[in-house]
Amino acid sequence: MTSFLLSRCMDPEISALMSVYQKRLNDMTAQAIAFEARIAVLTATLQQIQQQTPQAPVAEAPVAKKRGRKTAETTDAGSF
Repeated sequence: MTSFLLSRCMDPEISALMSVYQKRLNDMTAQAIAFEARIAVLTATLQQIQQQTPQAPVAEAPVAKKRGRKTAETTDAGSF
């Protein structure tokens, strides 16, 4: 059977399911293409900005000193 005959003889639920899958696939493909185009534009912009700005050495962040845990002081009442 050809695909035309299959689509005419198909169960309505299967036909609806395939229609939804096809729509979602088209939507996701269009979204992926738009994201890829946006990434290309942002990458080109970033490269242009990096070329215009002289690269200064990056200062290292100060290392925080670790504080020791204070032990709780106990008060001894003496001997029993």
